[in-house]
Amino acid sequence: MRRPAAGLLSLAALAAAFALGVPESDAAPRVVAAVTTSTDATALRGAPVARGQLPPLPATDTIGTARRTAAYVASPASARPSDLVTVSVTLRNLGDDTWNTDGAAPVRLGYHLYDARGALVEWDGLRSELPYAMGPGAAETMAMRVLAPGLTGAYTVKPDLIRDGLSWFSSAEAPAGSVALRVTTDLDARYGATTAPATIIPGGEVPVQIPLRNTGLATWRAGGDHPIRLSYHWVDAGGTPVVWDGPRSALPFDMEPGMETLLAATVRAPRNEGTYVLAWDMVQEGVGWFSGHAVPVRQDLVTVASDVTLYGKGWGHGIGLSQWGAQGWAEGATGLRLSGEQIVAKYFPMARLDAQPPTKPFRVLLSAPSTGCVGRTIVNVAHMSSQGGMRLVNDADPSVVYLETAPGQSVRFGVYKGTVLVAVDEWSGRVVFAGEGDSLTLVPTQWWDPIAVREKGLEYRGNLLVQVRDEGALRVVDYVGSDDYMRGALPGEMPADWDMEALRAQAITARTYVAWRQSTAGDRTWDVRDDTADQCYGGHSFESPRTTSAVLSTPAAILTYLGKPIRALYSSANGGMTENVGCVLDAERAGGSWRCADGWPYLGVTVDPAEALAYDRRGGMPHGLWSQSFTAREIRVLIYEEYGVDIGAYASMEFNESPGGRPISVRVRGSLTSVDLKGDRFLRTVLGLKSTLVRTTPF
Repeated sequence: MRRPAAGLLSLAALAAAFALGVPESDAAPRVVAAVTTSTDATALRGAPVARGQLPPLPATDTIGTARRTAAYVASPASARPSDLVTVSVTLRNLGDDTWNTDGAAPVRLGYHLYDARGALVEWDGLRSELPYAMGPGAAETMAMRVLAPGLTGAYTVKPDLIRDGLSWFSSAEAPAGSVALRVTTDLDARYGATTAPATIIPGGEVPVQIPLRNTGLATWRAGGDHPIRLSYHWVDAGGTPVVWDGPRSALPFDMEPGMETLLAATVRAPRNEGTYVLAWDMVQEGVGWFSGHAVPVRQDLVTVASDVTLYGKGWGHGIGLSQWGAQGWAEGATGLRLSGEQIVAKYFPMARLDAQPPTKPFRVLLSAPSTGCVGRTIVNVAHMSSQGGMRLVNDADPSVVYLETAPGQSVRFGVYKGTVLVAVDEWSGRVVFAGEGDSLTLVPTQWWDPIAVREKGLEYRGNLLVQVRDEGALRVVDYVGSDDYMRGALPGEMPADWDMEALRAQAITARTYVAWRQSTAGDRTWDVRDDTADQCYGGHSFESPRTTSAVLSTPAAILTYLGKPIRALYSSANGGMTENVGCVLDAERAGGSWRCADGWPYLGVTVDPAEALAYDRRGGMPHGLWSQSFTAREIRVLIYEEYGVDIGAYASMEFNESPGGRPISVRVRGSLTSVDLKGDRFLRTVLGLKSTLVRTTPF
């Protein structure tokens, strides 16, 4: 669903109404005490890591273990807008110095104020004098003066001591405290996430649902002389109201303080194209708008246009490791260079660095539908040879040898009458095997020699299994050790000239991905394909010295969770933030829409500042910002071709967004019907977008 967009309105007359268009948090107020220990942030690039555990990430807290000099305990408070209130705060001196109340740099108690989103509202809060000079070990409960914000809502006050003229304690000595502050008045409202469209045609009309909660001190009356109703304003990008008195939507009943309801409204778009704010606002008829009495509106950013332009960031699904992000972290783009182990720890929190057990080799499908990322595949004929010669054996009983070839001697495999596997010695033309149901294996005479497959134009380490599929075509599978597999896969997934630590992080991630696929393969006769459906594997032909070095420096290293290989997904670029797999690939149907599935704790939402700053010899990260446009007719045709539904003339598009900002689902409305489509499939497969991190306005 659409998220509020703060700070979009500029007229002074509307500033009070629209400054904080954000709903309050439903979370209960917290009482927070200071933490008295921290992890020493000394992990450096390339530092040794004990087998079986991930290295510590560089700490974002700059306060050393021995310098926690203060603790705060505070009780939740409430106030009316702009009131001066006192908050009870207990201070404890954990340091070795006395907090003097006079002199050159007296210690006083101040605070920082944040809104429900965590955005800073006030940094330099009012000062409160300490009751006396507090020595080491002293504790005292005092009244801290706080000036409440001018708008209702849920806020966080962070008490913080300051040495006047020098610095806040939170900058070097102790973290600030935290206390909830609820600012409310008689008539106050909380607006939940609405189903407002992201884009709509000029003059279009759509139904919208708005969750409402009475967060004030008085009852909302649905009837009488001055009933309370829901309405909206349309405001253009310059802050000028285009439609002020929107149609009213009546309450279904009187709402006592704390009550909630889901209200349905009908919204008509402005006639002119452009970017607008749809501002939801309660009104007491004959008295005034809630926004005129210190209550923030709910803002939805809506594009009014006949066609659809989607603005995006990143490339790929955005889950797990970002390859460009790994390059940025390895280069030290944010100021600190991370090792390969530290990079994977950042993208896969809660995972454990482990050693892959010496189990069966990876099984890589080389035949159709795989292409080996070179556009060539095996269908019903395959020619194979090896410089050191090969043995053709029965897969079930390798002691049964059908042919031993000379160096360079080729064997041709084919299918006869859809079911019979045929192997022919190409030098003599002799049929060396013909049978149904059996599988054959080619083993290089010298284990280090690869086997060349003419149809793929590539050479492969390991043994090659050949059998007939039910469809009457060949199935060819490469049985290869995990590190040998990685030697042939890493160059296809990441440029060989990238930073070595980025390559090492990719090697660990990609090896883990195949280990996970193998552990979930069931009765399938292969683990992964050799193309982008899984990983771009080119065998011995793809190998390069630098990527091989990265593989050999992470021998058998994989990531595990609860003792099992994790689903180690990765993409080219996440657009600055990773996403929960449950909200994208694994989103689940719920009623008429889609919702986030549980996903996995090691695949969550993580901010990734290094990605945008990454670079290589070709230049900077190329997937930062992009856009793609579609006509209304194209949208209609694509939906019909992919889903078999004719929506009629296109009207609007609505996003049901995940916490990470990607659409879980996309509702498209037309003159005939509407459809609610899984976000990842519709945006990336049907529309062909580079990623699902999209908006209808530029980032």
